Amino acid sequence: MLGYGQRGVAWKGASAVTEALKTFFVSKGSADRDLSADRETIALRARNLYQNSAFSGALINTLDINVVGTGLKLRPVIPWELLGVKRKDARAWEKKAQTLFEVWASSKKCDTEKKADFHELQSLALKTQLVTGDVFALTQYDRKANPFGLRIKLLEADRCRNPFGQFDNQYLAQGIEVDKNGAAVAYHFTKVPPFNLDDFTDALKTVRVPAFDSFGYPNVIHCFTADRTDQRRGISAIAPIISQVKQQERYQDAELIAAVVSALFTVFLESNNPDEAPEMDSDVPEEERVSGQNGPKAPIEMRPGSVVELPYGYKVSQANPQRPNVNYKPFVDSIFCEAAARVGVSYEVVLKQFSSSYNAVRAALLESKKTYNRIKKNFVADFCQPIYEKWLYQSVLTGIVDVPDFMSDELKAAMWSRCKWVGDSAFLLDPLKETQAMKMQVDEQMMSRSEAVTSVTGGSYDRVTNELEEEKEMREERGLPEPGAVNKTESVSVATVENNDDKDDEDK
Repeated sequence: MLGYGQRGVAWKGASAVTEALKTFFVSKGSADRDLSADRETIALRARNLYQNSAFSGALINTLDINVVGTGLKLRPVIPWELLGVKRKDARAWEKKAQTLFEVWASSKKCDTEKKADFHELQSLALKTQLVTGDVFALTQYDRKANPFGLRIKLLEADRCRNPFGQFDNQYLAQGIEVDKNGAAVAYHFTKVPPFNLDDFTDALKTVRVPAFDSFGYPNVIHCFTADRTDQRRGISAIAPIISQVKQQERYQDAELIAAVVSALFTVFLESNNPDEAPEMDSDVPEEERVSGQNGPKAPIEMRPGSVVELPYGYKVSQANPQRPNVNYKPFVDSIFCEAAARVGVSYEVVLKQFSSSYNAVRAALLESKKTYNRIKKNFVADFCQPIYEKWLYQSVLTGIVDVPDFMSDELKAAMWSRCKWVGDSAFLLDPLKETQAMKMQVDEQMMSRSEAVTSVTGGSYDRVTNELEEEKEMREERGLPEPGAVNKTESVSVATVENNDDKDDEDK
């Protein structure tokens, strides 16, 4: 019957008898079931590649540098109209909140381990998430640690696991306890990292931590990106390319070794007299040998310019491996291109290989920026914003920051917590052209000066104007002349173009 049976399928991709697909086996598991079986192995392999593979390390570091960079900075932006606050008062509150948060964020006392400030924690959290799939942060309160009381403790993905002997089920799997809707209600963490320096049994003991405190603010911040519905744990960003990258690493090592052997230019002497032929041995001094082995089966070590005498009857069939391989670069570049594209960036950006035309390089940068923006948006929502909200909540409790109705009105608390997170300034490939284009956008009122300053320098317009005012006062005090005026870029609008066209028609 057509459409049914072993051979009659509606889609060729579902066929089980074609040569291309008959060995194509797939998993039918849910997101949690598939992850439960493979997540730990993927995380360990991804971590090893990040540590040892040049491409994998460059890929993760490129994402970190372009998403977090030197740190994402807080810019409070409260809806003052809805809050019934005057604009001037709102701007004053935003400036105060920003300054106080920077005081907390720039100190290493915000870290439970006192090793990193908040911006360094951002970088570590993002890299950990990209490599192993997810990262956890505990929000702890200790007024003795810093004036604000809030401290952050980062935990690797390995530490979130079920209590010893507890198998995965619908409500507890991979260390995360959920309710009937799939929302996290608690997390189970080991007391120490697995395979720690301490007693191994401590890594089997877990502690249950509620997901939220009594006011609804997070005790545990879980950063990961879900690829499927009902997914409670993350997977490494390089999981789809682990096989390719590992094979490329092996191939690169083999090519490198072959090139080294080829560069030794070793000479082998053959003897026709069995009575005079020596035993095969290396001319590398014994104290310089790497293997340290002796005897007839010991490897023959070589060095540049080696002269090795062969025993009678021995011949070397191939002493020149014809390396370096001229086809090496095009081949590995194709692997790098596919691997980088799978993650969402251009391989030119990962390898810092900008040898093509201006338009091609700009297209590569802009295409990669889409991925940076998406990762940044998710990371801000998962990590930065919850921490700021917890900081603001604790600052209100301690009286450091004054916010009306913050504790009694959840909606107002959410509006007072509104903010932007600003990263490093954008890389200008052609500073003159791009700055002129930005000036035209400001003149045409398509962009504010605040947005322009943030885009170019990563700073704030308020701080720039304050510094300009201070510089002006300093020049006046010291009798210095004003610097030369900057010519304003002429704005080109639709009306201007039409008027010029009409004028040309009249001249004709």
